[in-house]
Amino acid sequence: MQTIINILVFFVILGAIVLIHELGHFLTAKLFGVYCAEFSIGMGPKLFSKKKGETDYQIRALPIGGYVAMAGEADQEDSELMKDVPYERTLKGIKTWKKCIIMLAGVFMNFVLALVLLIGIYSFVEVQTNTSEIGSVVKNNGAYNAGVQAGDTINKITINGEEHIIASFSDIQSVLSNENLQLDTDTVTMQISLKRGNQNIEKTVEGKYNSESKSYVIGITAATKKLTFIEAIRQGINQFIEYALLIFTTLGKLITDLTHTVSQLSGPVGIYTVTAQVTQSGSISTLLSLTALLSTNIGMFNLLPIPGLDGSQVLFALVEKIIRREIPTKMKYALQMAGLILVFGLMIFVTINDIGKFF
Repeated sequence: MQTIINILVFFVILGAIVLIHELGHFLTAKLFGVYCAEFSIGMGPKLFSKKKGETDYQIRALPIGGYVAMAGEADQEDSELMKDVPYERTLKGIKTWKKCIIMLAGVFMNFVLALVLLIGIYSFVEVQTNTSEIGSVVKNNGAYNAGVQAGDTINKITINGEEHIIASFSDIQSVLSNENLQLDTDTVTMQISLKRGNQNIEKTVEGKYNSESKSYVIGITAATKKLTFIEAIRQGINQFIEYALLIFTTLGKLITDLTHTVSQLSGPVGIYTVTAQVTQSGSISTLLSLTALLSTNIGMFNLLPIPGLDGSQVLFALVEKIIRREIPTKMKYALQMAGLILVFGLMIFVTINDIGKFF
């Protein structure tokens, strides 16, 4: 049963990201009067089709993408659906800036989705404070046994005679990391200076080594707080920028260190595995955060000037504006096919790599 839930969640997330992307193209194309024959979520055989107005709305079997069939695209030149469309209702018949907006609208919508999700998360979920205040104390751990209480503030930790001034919870984590301590013992005894109300208190606490975190654990968590809506917006934007920079850096490494970087990428199998793990954890906020990351990822990837992706369509439009003539349709089509072969080849490679990593 859990496997079925995992698969459904995976398809819902992927479908939502693809839907919002294609909706961006579709709505802006309609806004500028471009004829749209088909709006499809998924690829492959048709599962559902309903024509409304001039557009056939479809759901297809393979949830690996989607498309909007717009008049004037290279792969729609010989389509029966487009043969009687007036020139001014094609991509070729509109101004370059309108064409660029249509092509970038999918990426824009992916970024909007990511931002809305992240701001929503930070609006409802409490976040760690930037202080050394203790939020909770775990029973039967070093801090609990020593009488440390929630609400205490740690000012100093002394280990083996070496004092460490503490200003934030990340300072505590850094001090207790074995990368800092360089110890070869299962436990370590430390003196902790606390502030409890107006009192200064000294406690002797035993930390136990945790092999997963590679640090000594004393059983405390950081204090958290609810953000104001303005703070949530700021935090959401900062998180989005972090995601975008991470993806930008990774894509940049595809050029400088192709072999190593490709081996670190995840395809559908890897994404499904992570999604399943998050789904099983039951954390809605983590699942929404993962969706925001994937939406940002798809948006950034589509900006690449690889034929077949949105970035290349913008590049073609700008080149045509500069040279003041159209790039031959056959050349565009050939480049798009080559680009799609490259993208699908990369997807196959990372999928095989995922299978080796996760199974």
